[in-house]
Amino acid sequence: MEQYSILLINLYKPSEYERIARDIDSIINIDELKNFAKSFAKLYLKQQEVLLELKWPNPAQDKN
Repeated sequence: MEQYSILLINLYKPSEYERIARDIDSIINIDELKNFAKSFAKLYLKQQEVLLELKWPNPAQDKN
């Protein structure tokens, strides 16, 4: 997936994304980068759990 194909609508989000992208670009230690990626994946999965508890529609589950 190309990062520029994802559109952020909220005015605050693009600047927040740029800050995070700079943080990622500054990582030199590969173990730190791996930990960051694993943490992001876990947060994404936790978000899915919370949305399910709130009974929000989940397009990813609708495809199955």
